[in-house]
Amino acid sequence: MNTPNDEQFFAALPQSKDAEPRSEFVEALEAKLVQRARTKTNRSKGVVLKLATWTVSVATVAAAVWMMGVTPEMFTQSRVESKAHLVPRSFSSTEITESELSQAAIRTLEKLYEKYPPFREAEKRVYVTKAPREVYDIDFRTFSNNERTEVSLYARAKLDAKSGLLLGFDLEKIPGQENVEGAPSKERIERQAKAFMEPFLGKNLEQYRIEQIDGQEGADTVSHEAVRLQRYVNDVQVEGDNYVIGMSDVGHIRYINSGDSTGMNLDAGQFPPIAERPSPKKTESGLAEVMQLTYERVGKKGVDYVLRYSENFSRYLDARTGKEVKTILWRGESFGDSIAVNPGGKKTMVASAKEAAAAIEFFGQKVEGFTFTASNVPEYMMGDNEREYQAKKGERFMQVTTVNNRAAAFKISYPELREGDPTLTIAELQERAILFLEPYLDSRVKTVRMQEQVYVMGRQVELKFVREINGVMVPDQYYKVTIDGQTGEIIGVKLTFPHEQESFADVAKVISPEEAAQVYLQHHPLSPRYVFPLDNNYNRIQEQPVLVYSAEILKSNGDVDAITGEWLPNE
Repeated sequence: MNTPNDEQFFAALPQSKDAEPRSEFVEALEAKLVQRARTKTNRSKGVVLKLATWTVSVATVAAAVWMMGVTPEMFTQSRVESKAHLVPRSFSSTEITESELSQAAIRTLEKLYEKYPPFREAEKRVYVTKAPREVYDIDFRTFSNNERTEVSLYARAKLDAKSGLLLGFDLEKIPGQENVEGAPSKERIERQAKAFMEPFLGKNLEQYRIEQIDGQEGADTVSHEAVRLQRYVNDVQVEGDNYVIGMSDVGHIRYINSGDSTGMNLDAGQFPPIAERPSPKKTESGLAEVMQLTYERVGKKGVDYVLRYSENFSRYLDARTGKEVKTILWRGESFGDSIAVNPGGKKTMVASAKEAAAAIEFFGQKVEGFTFTASNVPEYMMGDNEREYQAKKGERFMQVTTVNNRAAAFKISYPELREGDPTLTIAELQERAILFLEPYLDSRVKTVRMQEQVYVMGRQVELKFVREINGVMVPDQYYKVTIDGQTGEIIGVKLTFPHEQESFADVAKVISPEEAAQVYLQHHPLSPRYVFPLDNNYNRIQEQPVLVYSAEILKSNGDVDAITGEWLPNE
């Protein structure tokens, strides 16, 4: 993109075809957002809502080339029956006309027009996203010259398509706003926030409490510049149902950001009565089922693997049954059964950009006409002893990554894969991924397990496998294969490698999951919450709330030593 100023940059971003984040950024951002989703921290002005409403296609990162030597006839039967399911990394949006908005959304717009009359005559672009809930993103723009290079008004609103509820608001540039007299104060900002939200929430505003925003975002955080409205029903917190309202430098509302489940069901009468909740003892028994035993490496330079129990679940256990409840806030991870593999032990070394083409060919890809150069990614953004080489011909892009000069990853992309959805079954995709991986696996790798959350970006499907030893997973030894979900073509791989010398603790000495769960609960006591669960396909938020017990897992991060039962806090 080529824009002369910030306003035009953000105005152009959602429609840009070349705004493709690096896949590493997507993964890192996703991990960071998952971590922060559970903390009540302030969010930087002008950033949070952009992340929430940025519909530029993260799903357009993918691309494809033919997978060499593999034909569909080879996949009449999968080696294992997969229980995996597709999880979109982002949900695609479709542009619609203003006349296609629901009547509830139109009524909300009228309320916005009362507060900001210039919005009524501004140019509007409307986008609808169907999942995990149906929402409208509406851009408002006014250009001040015929060349449409100067923007005098730019704002964005996010509305629930069914109820019309205001979910987000971002005032990038509003003409004519004057400074509010007097120094900003916590009390004034609280009054402004409530007064702004009252037309949109009505009497339901009474269900929201003003809470302190933790100043954990760094030195730039000023707690009185934003306020949080957190919903409670029956004196129980409703997870993911909240607003963060930030103020501008001149004392006006600057942005509104909401939780993923905000306003899904504003009828407090449909929430399970808190008096009927069972004792947490029954729920605690379900915790043992989601404690995960893994091998963890001791120290960066260590080669010995110890056994740990760690939480690996959605954080929410049904108060009635003790079973795990999946939500959009925290999906957790799960893995399928062991898959036996036939490792080939192949490897190739790359010492310079000139040798990068050979590395891509090593992975079975065609590189004729591509000239590789060293990536310009700064070293501090790379992993230890990691190097990148890349090449581009027309709209086709290739990249190879090395670790200690050993080819460890490649990816290929081109624009044709920006549209469409996967059509191959997960069993077919899994089989293709395993057949592709086997020649490059270290000879010591005998079994792997596949993560059941299979991430999708457009037609691109990413399958993750983790090495298994003695029936226990080794999370830092993993393999990712990216496939075109329609053609089955391999378009990327990421490998990790075992250490030359490594030893693993005796799994016969571990304590039981029930014992580990009791240690865990000493540091993570359960408390009641309401959540809006995902449906069975993990793609849509359900409107019926569920009463759960929740463990505050980020307040005392740590694992349980699987042999001694000792609590090991994270450093």
